[in-house]
Amino acid sequence: MSVSYNTPTITDRLIAVKNHIDGGSTNGTLHLTLSDTSQVVSVIPLQSPCGVVGGSVLTFALPLTAPTVINALSSNPLAYADVRDSNGTVIVSGLTVGLSTHYDIVMVSNNILAGQGITLTSATITGV
Repeated sequence: MSVSYNTPTITDRLIAVKNHIDGGSTNGTLHLTLSDTSQVVSVIPLQSPCGVVGGSVLTFALPLTAPTVINALSSNPLAYADVRDSNGTVIVSGLTVGLSTHYDIVMVSNNILAGQGITLTSATITGV
């Protein structure tokens, strides 16, 4: 059986997540990986602070820090992502990447060619 939290508790949890992402010496990052989550295809730097929490949603700040477009390193489909602080500590893991709203990160195409740029246009984490 799953548990439910009230909105103030969800908000407090997301503020803690935001603070951990921002807790390193520089900006946090979003790491996009293949189905083998150990192979990082792209690292997208986040803003500092990484975003704002309102209600039960953490909305990441845009635009991205320089460089805004990161080159992909593989021609295999992206499948997963995680968010790390600047020290490389994984703060949020298990994010899925796909082509519909059934995924955490929605892309027009998750088949990224080597050298193709990737731009983060929006990102949120919704607390539950």
